[in-house]
Amino acid sequence: MAVRKCKAALGVAIAAALGATQGCARLNQGVSAFFNDRLKDALETIDLGITTTSEPQFSFYFAVLSGTPFGYGLVDGTFSGIGGGDVGTMKIHYEHWGVGLYGRETVGWGNVLFDLEEFDASKPETMNCQSVGPAGLILPPWDARPAGRPT
Repeated sequence: MAVRKCKAALGVAIAAALGATQGCARLNQGVSAFFNDRLKDALETIDLGITTTSEPQFSFYFAVLSGTPFGYGLVDGTFSGIGGGDVGTMKIHYEHWGVGLYGRETVGWGNVLFDLEEFDASKPETMNCQSVGPAGLILPPWDARPAGRPT
């Protein structure tokens, strides 16, 4: 019986330690903030919707797991659906290019459900920027999403 209690206590301690190390956990701001962050995490796993623009724009770009960037895209428009960790209709900006081993992604998503700072495409510090591809891991710039949102 004592062995089971020790194993259970160890399991709880490990779970608490792992939970406390999460950078996005805001446990000090209450349970609702924690679950709000988990909702945002879940919404960041999918981008599904329709993008509209006021004038014709072009994008043909893919990067499987940011590992094989290929193509080019530059779009400023309005996105309706689930995207950028949010749901609804929001402004969007993305500029991507890739040549297989190296590429750059710059993305800005608007806000609907969450009170996050809005992006300004003319201010890189408000955008999500990253180098992608195998060479993107070792070549500068090493900005790694300065705005704190997913690409």
